Amino acid sequence: MKLRPIDDCDFGQALAVLKRGFPEKSESFWAAGLQKILTSPSRRGAEPVGFLMAMGGEDVGIVLTIPSGRSGRGGAQDMINLAAWYVDEKHRWLAPRMLQKVVAQEAVFTDLTPSLAAQAINQRLGFEILNEGFQVFPLPWTALRPRRRARVISVDAASLSNESRATLDQHARLGCVVAVLQDGAEHHPLIFSRLTRRHLPGARVILTDSKRLIVDNLAVVSRFLLRNGLFFLMMDANRADARAGIGIARWSAPTYVKGATDRNRIDHTYSELIFLG
Repeated sequence: MKLRPIDDCDFGQALAVLKRGFPEKSESFWAAGLQKILTSPSRRGAEPVGFLMAMGGEDVGIVLTIPSGRSGRGGAQDMINLAAWYVDEKHRWLAPRMLQKVVAQEAVFTDLTPSLAAQAINQRLGFEILNEGFQVFPLPWTALRPRRRARVISVDAASLSNESRATLDQHARLGCVVAVLQDGAEHHPLIFSRLTRRHLPGARVILTDSKRLIVDNLAVVSRFLLRNGLFFLMMDANRADARAGIGIARWSAPTYVKGATDRNRIDHTYSELIFLG
């Protein structure tokens, strides 16, 4: 088994394996997604965006490793989001070894859409559940909750670091809904991805300083999203986060992390949720 990093020169080979591994998605879907990842500002230099697995000179597997960076109290942190993991059935017994090699590098890894098989392998490789599932908030209903003093303001009117402002601008260009929640003197950046469920347009929380920030200001956030034509909001959550009576919970879609991270915060920027929908 050999792993070959995917960079700009491997576009065609990567596309071929993705088409074979995920035939429910079109070639144009994967081509557009790969192009977004390869040209993302979060990709520093010629950093690889995944690995192709070869046996006997033939590509038989792939995993995307979408890179980005974070700045925090502990300094700079490399983040890698695992996505689109596939191995041909004949060689699937080597899949755990493949992933073990990929996650051996020094970084924080996330897996936001793991299959049941991937969940079992993740736990053997040191991944932990980041969130057990998510809550869904029906915005026409939650918009009627009592308002707090916080309000949603535009990015232009906010006091933000250059890094935060650039992240919001870049995600807006990628089709996300972005804003800033002003709570007194504090300005909190917010990013929501667009999605559709049962023909209804909605959103998923991509960036918030804390899950509690969304719940405590649900009325004002709900009204902002309604004005953008969205009717429900999904947010990653654990059972301990959930509050009875304000949302519909589903605990069968966990997300995973390997490495130190702030479990109260949500940060799926520059991830498969943005590039692959």
